[in-house]
Amino acid sequence: MKALRLSELRALLQEGGFTAWWADYGRALAEQHEVQERRRDLLAQAELMELRSELVQRAAMDAFSDGGTADEAAAKLGVEAQEQENRALELVALFEEQRFRARDLWYRLGGAERSLEESADTGVRGKAERQLPLLQKEYAVEDGKRTRLWTQVEETWSRSFERSLLSHEHGERARHIRRDAERLFKEAEERRQRARQLKGEAEAAAREAAAAGQRLGQLLERAAREFGCLPGERFLYWHHRDDQRLAFAVPLQDDADGATGPGGLGGTGGEVKALTPYLVGPQRGVARLEPALQGAPARADEKDRRFEEYLLGSRPGIPGHQGGSGSGDDHSTP
Repeated sequence: MKALRLSELRALLQEGGFTAWWADYGRALAEQHEVQERRRDLLAQAELMELRSELVQRAAMDAFSDGGTADEAAAKLGVEAQEQENRALELVALFEEQRFRARDLWYRLGGAERSLEESADTGVRGKAERQLPLLQKEYAVEDGKRTRLWTQVEETWSRSFERSLLSHEHGERARHIRRDAERLFKEAEERRQRARQLKGEAEAAAREAAAAGQRLGQLLERAAREFGCLPGERFLYWHHRDDQRLAFAVPLQDDADGATGPGGLGGTGGEVKALTPYLVGPQRGVARLEPALQGAPARADEKDRRFEEYLLGSRPGIPGHQGGSGSGDDHSTP
């Protein structure tokens, strides 16, 4: 990388060639950020859609199970209704037999009463008088049986009718549940397809982000060729012409928290501005950024300086370090 003075670096940053490169870099960086944000949003939507699909799938399975339960209830009630219907038919047959017996007794009772009223024969009247109370009692018993049998028939028919109504209701409910389950299964499948579509879009966005990253890399390579800098991911670097232990670092992006948070800007944690020159040393690099001010001394780490001077001060041929003194003590940045 080139060695520049601060004035030369500022002039370079204002040249038309660099400003054009900076505009291209800003567009490529904004495109990369936009595509990355879109990819993250698409992945989040896909995950949410998959979760919703799973929830709808579970709801469909629960509904399908409820439909099976309703079908079982309808079938059970239908069986009970048929059993009651069969029992009612049996009771109807018994009722008919009992009705015939009661009718027969009714005819005999009516004949005895007519014989008693119309016959002048004493013997006939006496016989009728003896039979009449017995027939009346027997008829009352048989007629009571007939009445009770008919009551049982009506009650059994009623129970059969009630169970039939409930059976049909459960059957209709089962059909509604199955329709809902089918709708939910369809919705779950649609959500799964939408999730797959979103993942496909996210993969396309990832490819776009990779392409944008390649364009950024090409722009950084172009900066190295055209401006003689060392390109990093967030900074461009140039040697300091007057102090080989220092370099200029030019941020490519604004950073409200400083380059490394509390360690940035000499530990103040101040804001780092894009295209503003800063001074960095080899020991901490951008972990300790110092504003490059015209005519201000560069504040290097004193311990590191003494160590370097100890190693390099007695070695001839190194500018600024003969005998541990010389221009190396002056770190002004003209």
